[in-house]
Amino acid sequence: MIWQQSWPLLLFIIAALYLPGCLLVAALGSRKPIFLAALGPVTSIALAGIDGVLFQPLGISWNWCSYGLSAVILIVIILLTRQLFNHFRNADGVDRKSLALTTNVGKPKPRLRHFLPAIIGTALAACNISIRLMHAAPSPDQVTQNYDSVFHYNVVARIMLTGQASSLHALPPIREIYPIAFQQFAALGALAYNPATAVSAVTCTWLVFAALIWPVSMLFLTRTLLGRHTWSDLLAPVLASCCAGFPFLLLDWGTLYSMFAGQVILPVFVALTWAWCTHEWRESRRSIVGFAWILLSVVAVSFCHFRVMMTGALLVLPVVLSWLVMAGRQLAQTNKHRFHLAAGVLTAGFLVLMAIGLKIFHNLYLRGPARKISDHLNGGPAQPTEDLPSAMMRFLLGQPIDSGNRRLPIYWPLALALILALIVLCLHHSRKDMLLVSSFLLLGLVFVACAGTHADWAKILTALWYKDQRRLFCAWPVVAIPVMGMALEHGIEALKRLTPQAEKMISMPIMMLTATLAVLICAVNPQSDSMVKTLGSTYAFAANNADAPMLSTDEFLLMKRMGRHVSVSEQVLSDPWNGSGYMLAVGGATPFYAHLNMNWDQDHAYLATNFEHIGSDPQVCRILTDHHIDWYADMGGPYVANDPQHQIFNGLQPVPQALQLVDSQGRAKLYRITACRP
Repeated sequence: MIWQQSWPLLLFIIAALYLPGCLLVAALGSRKPIFLAALGPVTSIALAGIDGVLFQPLGISWNWCSYGLSAVILIVIILLTRQLFNHFRNADGVDRKSLALTTNVGKPKPRLRHFLPAIIGTALAACNISIRLMHAAPSPDQVTQNYDSVFHYNVVARIMLTGQASSLHALPPIREIYPIAFQQFAALGALAYNPATAVSAVTCTWLVFAALIWPVSMLFLTRTLLGRHTWSDLLAPVLASCCAGFPFLLLDWGTLYSMFAGQVILPVFVALTWAWCTHEWRESRRSIVGFAWILLSVVAVSFCHFRVMMTGALLVLPVVLSWLVMAGRQLAQTNKHRFHLAAGVLTAGFLVLMAIGLKIFHNLYLRGPARKISDHLNGGPAQPTEDLPSAMMRFLLGQPIDSGNRRLPIYWPLALALILALIVLCLHHSRKDMLLVSSFLLLGLVFVACAGTHADWAKILTALWYKDQRRLFCAWPVVAIPVMGMALEHGIEALKRLTPQAEKMISMPIMMLTATLAVLICAVNPQSDSMVKTLGSTYAFAANNADAPMLSTDEFLLMKRMGRHVSVSEQVLSDPWNGSGYMLAVGGATPFYAHLNMNWDQDHAYLATNFEHIGSDPQVCRILTDHHIDWYADMGGPYVANDPQHQIFNGLQPVPQALQLVDSQGRAKLYRITACRP
């Protein structure tokens, strides 16, 4: 498939993400365009995640019919509930009508010019991301050749094959509990468009999340924090498309599609929490509605990847603490008895949660001589890449690293703008300014502890993120863009105060300057150019006789044909480290090892280490028979030599006398296992 053929697939994915969610949001009474655009996908993701968990025990397949029907039923329930509520609240209906008329008096009707900056900014961002992805990956059928992509592609292929899409049973028996909302939408797209494979569906779903949902999420966040301004509506989506390497970073770092999806909608959670903690909590009705939207966003982010919520909690911690202080003061002034009661309950709850957390942490990292914290969090992503001062400077300048730990160029216009913005906010030091700066510093503290040291204190501080700096750096735009926007707003307001009679005169130059900056940021960006160049190597095929990266053209072509030989009920034995783990996503043949490393059960572990004894070990034949393993794929050696996680597969070498060649492409070969046949 080429990109020109993927338009139907993209449209199906967009419809799945936006249509049910936007209808549900509108049914709940929120009809502002920005609210629909930002909360629509979030609502769809939450609905899909819940559907997947509920459908599987009921024997309902995940497909367009079941997903659409659940949305329709929920919309009908919401509309009936609202109608009943309004009926009992206003039995005669007159007061409600008159109230609606009075509340709309004086409100200007929105015009197209009010939406144009946001539309133009989002369109520029979408074009920027789309063009760069298509440059890095000439075809949506190309796989990202890194560790985690094998698992994610196979999850999508399994949903297409079985209709099971529960996050409690993501890819059994390889991995049970894992959030797979992103993969659910990729599967829906592939089910609706027959030419699509799991690989092309994943690529197109990533593009929809990156090019549409991510810029709108950042627009929603800046609107919440700054209000509606022409310059911020135009700049926020554009900056989101090329800020600190995001949204391309996770494609290069390990294709963490689930975490990427959670990161994309995280700004919506941050915006909703900010709005509630700063003003909505004072109004009873808006307080309940706003809190409900926060809970919905938490559900959506968690079904994408629950670890992203740790980053979200870190970003909103300052504003939540500020709200606790304000709410406590107000309660103390109105009712001291309730204040003392609330303070006691809150303190007790905090202590209980702290005790539970410490107990879990103790059991994981501190119990016994073999459970010391120094013996944990020592994998590749947890290793520091520099010292503390260097990590601080890199975070301040928004300088990402690629999967090989090579630094990408600093984009100096944004780096200098951020430094100037932090200075401006510290000098202005309003409450909102300091809360934003605090969020930025908190994120920087945990990031620096990940990237700049391997001390035990850093492991304790960063354990919730597996001490992986990449998971934290992806949130850099979520705080950096609002910081720069807030400082720019202060500068414009100061200019207007100095020359109040020239406010109309400067509005047009500001608009022109903003539009010029937006185009230049997209077109002239060495950091984004370097990111795309790195991403191109992630998508590139290996040479046909090479082991690294995982897949060569020959291996890919053989896997495309495997579905002709291997039936749906059969499995293929192979070493997943040589690229054969992609076979389910590429060719529809089920591999016995659908990921590179897991807590393998007894049969998986035994077969991996003893297959070479197939002629003399009856246990090997029993496992092959029980699991309907009739095929063996040989695609060379592992893409990483001498990796400790690969050692279990050292015994999984071809045994010529037990195999019969059926198909081949270059050195890639597919055999039928004949040794265990009666």
